[in-house]
Amino acid sequence: MNLFITTSRGVYNYNLINDNISQIIGNWHKGFFKKPSKGFFGISSNMNQNELIFVSREKLSKNVNYEKSSDSIVYFYNILKRKITNKIVVKNLFDIHQITFFDNFVFLTETGKNRIQVLNILNSKIDFFINIGDIREDVNHINAINIDNNFLYIGLNNGHEKNEFKNAQIIKIPTDQVLKLKSFDALNHGNLINLNGVYHTHDIEKFDDDYLISSSNLGKIYSLNKKKFITDINPWTRGIALGQNSIFIGKSGMGKRKSRHSRYYDGEIFILDKSSLNFIKKIIIPKIGQLNDIIYIED
Repeated sequence: MNLFITTSRGVYNYNLINDNISQIIGNWHKGFFKKPSKGFFGISSNMNQNELIFVSREKLSKNVNYEKSSDSIVYFYNILKRKITNKIVVKNLFDIHQITFFDNFVFLTETGKNRIQVLNILNSKIDFFINIGDIREDVNHINAINIDNNFLYIGLNNGHEKNEFKNAQIIKIPTDQVLKLKSFDALNHGNLINLNGVYHTHDIEKFDDDYLISSSNLGKIYSLNKKKFITDINPWTRGIALGQNSIFIGKSGMGKRKSRHSRYYDGEIFILDKSSLNFIKKIIIPKIGQLNDIIYIED
């Protein structure tokens, strides 16, 4: 039983049986004479190939005037071989956050341009775009995404002054429509769901027939179906994973960005009972900086 964790300082494997943590890749993986990565964010899986898929934030493009990451590298990690087997560079992808995988496509949130870029892993190229509105700037702070056979869910954080701090929202689109339409505006083809009283969100994690969402600044977890908070572990929550009997919730320290991304910050993972939602225990993941996403993989 393993948790794989993306953070501002690298990607880590936490073995729940022997309480051991190891780093898979760090920000200086390109070498000390190359620009380091700006951290790792989204993580998903392609279990047909026994693969994890995770992404790094990069500054690779020249003459691009953007303060955050302007590019990304998509990594494919073989769980059985315990090694990275492939990587795809995606240029001009501004401020990537969480990701999801379906039917040979990796759906990449492009927060800086208010859209989703969809990578085809068969030809290593961007196949199509899903826009949120007409403005290619960070309007809604898109940072969470999930897809299954039925629906694609896109999370609109909305938690910044450009959007006047309105509540977070979810766009729900039938998956068959997504694959049929290819490039389109989600606002014209999806159902826009308001999450009243919920702000600064991350995560859309499937939980039986429900979805769990982090209200990160409150430190609470919200049930999409029940339309209410179901647990409170205090700020700052980000990253939700489901095991056979447990829910794993990631938590990071509060502070300025530079501090949160340093080795002086630990991450935490709260483990809850899946049925009762009762607290079981807390795991400390030392010196990882900001915890961004987690995924659970059974042995």
